[in-house]
Amino acid sequence: MIIDPVLIVGAPRSGTSLLQKILRNHPVFWSLPSESDIIWDRYCHPRFRGWESECLDEKDITPRMRQQILRKFECYMWPAKTWGPIEKTDLIWGFRRIPMTRALYRLAFRHISPLFHSFARQGKPRRLVEKTASNCFRLGFVNEVFPDARIVHPVRYGRNSVNSLINAWMHPKRFYSYDVPEKLDIKGYPHGRWKFVLPPDWRDYTNRPLEEVCAFQWRSCNEVMLAETAKSKYEGRVLRLKLEDLADDPDHWLRALADFVGLPYDDDFREIADNLPVINSADNDTSQDKWQRQNHEMVERIAPMIAPTMHRLKYEGE
Repeated sequence: MIIDPVLIVGAPRSGTSLLQKILRNHPVFWSLPSESDIIWDRYCHPRFRGWESECLDEKDITPRMRQQILRKFECYMWPAKTWGPIEKTDLIWGFRRIPMTRALYRLAFRHISPLFHSFARQGKPRRLVEKTASNCFRLGFVNEVFPDARIVHPVRYGRNSVNSLINAWMHPKRFYSYDVPEKLDIKGYPHGRWKFVLPPDWRDYTNRPLEEVCAFQWRSCNEVMLAETAKSKYEGRVLRLKLEDLADDPDHWLRALADFVGLPYDDDFREIADNLPVINSADNDTSQDKWQRQNHEMVERIAPMIAPTMHRLKYEGE
C-alpha cells in the first residue's frame, strides 16, 4: 500500500534528479531506479494518441488503469536507498543510454517484480518518491492515481536550463526518449532521435534550430505546471523550489523540503545539506554562469522566447 507519495515534477535539466536523490537518501522512501517510464509508458505513450504529445488529464484514466498503475508501483519499487550503491556502478544509466538495451532493462524489471508481490500483498504502507519529467504534461492524469500526493516542482533559471538542454541534446549517447514518426532536421543537432519531453506542437520544431527546441521544451514544461498547479485541487500540495536558492542556502531549503513532505530535519537531510550531490550533468560543470561560457550566443537568441515564463517563475529582471 502506497501512502503519502511525493511526486517530483519539473522540466528536464531543472533539478528533478537532484531532488529525487535528496529524498531517496531518506530511509522512509521507496522508489524506482530513475524515472518511472517503465510504468507510465504502458498507459501514456504518445503513440497511443497519434503522437500528438504527452498530454493527458483526468478524463483519460479509468478505475482499472488506476488500479493497474498502483499495482505496478507497488511491485516495482524498492527501498530508495537501495539505488545509491547501484547508481555508482553505472549499471542503470549504462543500460538506459543504449536504445537497444532499454528492452532488456524493462524485461529484467518484469522478471524481478514477482519477487516483490509478496510485499504488495502484505499491504505494508510504504512512501513512494517518484520523478518523471513527462508528468508535467499529464499531472491531471497522475493526480487521479495519487490524489493525496505532495508535489515538488523544481525550477531553474531559464538560460541555465536551456544551456544544459543544449549540452544534453548534443551528447551522443544519453537522454534519448522517442523514435518520433517525423524526420528530424533540427539545425545544429547531428542525431536522428528525439530527446526529453514531447510537448504539444512539437512537430513545429522538427526543423528549427536546436536552441529553439530546447527553449520550447523548457517553456512548455513550466507553463503547463504553472497552469495545472494553480487549480484548487492542488492547494497546499505544491512546493515550487528554485534550484539556485537550494544551492545558495541548502540548510534552509532542505528544512523547508523536509517540513513540506512531513519529515523531521534529521541527519539524513543534514548530510545532504553539507554536500549537495552533482546529478546527471552532461559535462560535469554545474556552475551557475556556465551558459555565458558555453552556449552564450545560442541562449541569448532564445532569451525573448523564455522571458515571459521566467517572469512568471519570479526570476527578477525578466
